[in-house]
Amino acid sequence: MPTYISKDGVCHPAKERVALRNNSNETIKNPSAEWSKFYGEEVKPGEEYIYEGADRASLFELYLQKVETLGIPFWDDPDLVSRVRQLGYKDVKTYARAMGWDKEKVEEEFKKKAEVVNKHELPNKVAAIKKLGGGIDTSGQGKNRYGGFGEVPQT
Repeated sequence: MPTYISKDGVCHPAKERVALRNNSNETIKNPSAEWSKFYGEEVKPGEEYIYEGADRASLFELYLQKVETLGIPFWDDPDLVSRVRQLGYKDVKTYARAMGWDKEKVEEEFKKKAEVVNKHELPNKVAAIKKLGGGIDTSGQGKNRYGGFGEVPQT
């Protein structure tokens, strides 16, 4: 599932770190981002390697849509521009400052979110509360059978 981080309404791919295997029949270079210590390593067929870079699912989604990012900056949003004018403000930036928007704070928060690396780990499994294993009693007497089939009830 693609993961993104947002800055002023524009969504950028998040970072990911994942172990992969070279399933091709030829040696490849690790496609990790240029800042990664794994970038450019040679990976032989069947070998595992670490990919560290932009979220691959996000990049594929952006590729399919032929864009580099998703969304538009909030100050260019026609609905918000219209609403701001109705409220009597000169422009969206004036309104944003009046509402407490701070560019430095947004930049700092974006950098903090951009540092988070998604590992795409599987969620922990939890036990079912009441497993219906024996079947449902459709006679209306409420004798549903939970768990395994077990012993036949004596009636």
